[in-house]
Amino acid sequence: MVHLIPSHLDDADTLKAYLVTQLSDNELQNFKRAFEKGAKVHLKPMMHLQITQAPAKYTNASHAHMRSQENKAGNTKPFVVIDRDVVDKGAVWYVAGFADDFDVECNFAASKKVLMKALVHTEHLAISHICWSEGNPPMGEELESLDENITPLRLDSEQSQPLGADDDEEELWGTDEVEVVAEHGEYETTTDPEILSNMGSPPRKAVRLVPAIAQQENLISDWTWPENIREISTPDGGRQRLPARSIRLAARLDPRVPRLRYEWPEGSL
Repeated sequence: MVHLIPSHLDDADTLKAYLVTQLSDNELQNFKRAFEKGAKVHLKPMMHLQITQAPAKYTNASHAHMRSQENKAGNTKPFVVIDRDVVDKGAVWYVAGFADDFDVECNFAASKKVLMKALVHTEHLAISHICWSEGNPPMGEELESLDENITPLRLDSEQSQPLGADDDEEELWGTDEVEVVAEHGEYETTTDPEILSNMGSPPRKAVRLVPAIAQQENLISDWTWPENIREISTPDGGRQRLPARSIRLAARLDPRVPRLRYEWPEGSL
């Protein structure tokens, strides 16, 4: 029996997203679709957004002022600002926090009075949040790579080129990969040198789900690396012992199979 390994959906962060401009319903839906695609919300959400119309106190306010107000209210998480750039550039502002010692020492910011923020391509928002939260890479390093020469960030720095705008969307977002566990007989192996040579650092063998079994599970299985596994977690928190020669491997959801509709967080536009 093929087991899909569930992702920890509840671990995904929910960030506030403040709408500081007027968008038509079509423009808002276009933004939401782009975010959903990048965050893979129909499979294993990388993050969630709670979109709200910005309060009056944020009308014409700077991002630094908004950050200060959020801090005072006890919200120290990053937040997102949706302005006309979402229509003109397909991008939104990701507002992290004020620079710290690390940002200054690495020459990402001129001082700790500077706000660390970035204009990010909408489909790149979720992966950017995860990477920057882990510091791998830090936001400043990505800003440093822009052609605009805006680092170290200063109080008057202005970014116009969105991060992620030049990424290959098909490569980044074109597949929905899942981890599965397959028992002996449900997968096949190969040592074909031509197949192994196309897998980066060639393993000694490659595996994939038997195509007929993959089809039954609404999956597409490509050659990948195997990982031996002896047990898996059960929904009740227990552990299930697996038969000998069971493996963990990667597969993809068949895009032709309808997905469940994503439910945006309560209170979101």
